[in-house]
Amino acid sequence: MAIEVFNGTSIPRELTTAALEFLWVKWKTLNDTNDLTLQRLTEECSYELRANSIHMIGVGDDFAYVYVGEAIQAAAREKLAGSLLSQLTNPLRDEFRDVYRQVARRMTPAFIRYTGGRSQSGQLWQRLVLPIKVTDNIVMLVIYSELISYQLEVYDHLFRTAPDAMVIASPITNDAGHTVDGWIVMMNDRARQLLNYDGNIGNIRLTQLPQFAGVDIWGRLYAPKSAAAATPVTVADFDVEMMRFPHVFGLRISPKLAGLDANAATLVPGMSTQADQPA
Repeated sequence: MAIEVFNGTSIPRELTTAALEFLWVKWKTLNDTNDLTLQRLTEECSYELRANSIHMIGVGDDFAYVYVGEAIQAAAREKLAGSLLSQLTNPLRDEFRDVYRQVARRMTPAFIRYTGGRSQSGQLWQRLVLPIKVTDNIVMLVIYSELISYQLEVYDHLFRTAPDAMVIASPITNDAGHTVDGWIVMMNDRARQLLNYDGNIGNIRLTQLPQFAGVDIWGRLYAPKSAAAATPVTVADFDVEMMRFPHVFGLRISPKLAGLDANAATLVPGMSTQADQPA
């Protein structure tokens, strides 16, 4: 587990989200105008903040949980509401307490990023800690946390730049449950090169591409096979393997022409396929 702390006047721009930015700006505005209260900070907000929020009160050198949102409690391994921070078994407990003490003493926000013991690869938590002075001796901390995942953007990059040409389609079926066509939802760079297609994939079907115009059956929608069990599809000029998933199917494409360099080939050289072709 690791923790990274930012103290100062702003959240690093490349790390912020809309909700974090909203809370940060609102806290600063209310603080500068001496109107900062818990109610003013959390009311009239278009973002759903309560589920990911914690409210804590300073108790000596410790902090007590007075409110814990549902999402935060669900992610915790122990009961938080009504507990002291020092009573938790969280291995980051002491690091959090040091940050909270600084925030309460300086009355300036802090931004924290950390990984959790149960976090999957590519996931981390981001936490904004905002102080509110209740009395001369009592400070409340409003803490908003978000679970951030970088998996999707990594997977998207790996798919888009993969050396294998791949197209992902959502099945279009007939009354018998056979997949007769598919709405194209993803196409990587290599597939665009092989298919000689540089148009928008929105609202386009496989059969609107000349290379797939002659294919009228792609299989059955029900009882999908494992994606590892690729099914060959017969097409005149190239080889296609169909990978089945629960809701979409994928096509792995490779040139069939003998002696042709697969890295330089296109399936239909010089032909442009645009999304406005008739269905």
